[in-house]
Amino acid sequence: MFGDLVQVLGKEYEGKIHVKIYRAGKDFDYIPKYGAVTKSMLVINEKKAITKLTKPAVRAAFKEALEL
Repeated sequence: MFGDLVQVLGKEYEGKIHVKIYRAGKDFDYIPKYGAVTKSMLVINEKKAITKLTKPAVRAAFKEALEL
């Protein structure tokens, strides 16, 4: 669900924001920087990690990243 939203927003803000989705149990390269998590997370610009992956939370995170 959130993957589609992230792809749409990623294309819309291409070149302005770098986005990476880490899936719990599948991706492990985030552990040294963010620690172990039990839920999937979205990382924006390698600075902000979001674990509450709802449409409003993802949109708010993108908006915040654009303002910085």
